[in-house]
Amino acid sequence: MSTESKFFAGLIIGAAAGAVAGILAAPASGQETRNRITDKASDLKGDLEDQFDVISERIKDLEKKGMGEFKEKFYDATGKVKEKYADISHKISDLEKDLKAKYQNLEKEADEMVSKAKNA
Repeated sequence: MSTESKFFAGLIIGAAAGAVAGILAAPASGQETRNRITDKASDLKGDLEDQFDVISERIKDLEKKGMGEFKEKFYDATGKVKEKYADISHKISDLEKDLKAKYQNLEKEADEMVSKAKNA
């Protein structure tokens, strides 16, 4: 629970406890006291529902913001990985071509050496 949520919960509970204590301490008949408690409980319920709605909206906003940031970072990372893969893939392809060319040169030189050895 966040600090803000704890604060609001404490505020509401404190207000309710104060209201109940005030009603019970006030000189009134039993029926009148019960009616006041019922009214205060109804008010408290409405306040709690309002705070719940506010907190729910904040949570939804934070989730949207958090997911948006996560998606942005994910796509950035994915793009960088794709770029690195393309770069490495290109380098491997170039290296493969160089190795094939060197192998062909070595084969050609070996054939020439064999040919010279036969003629000598």
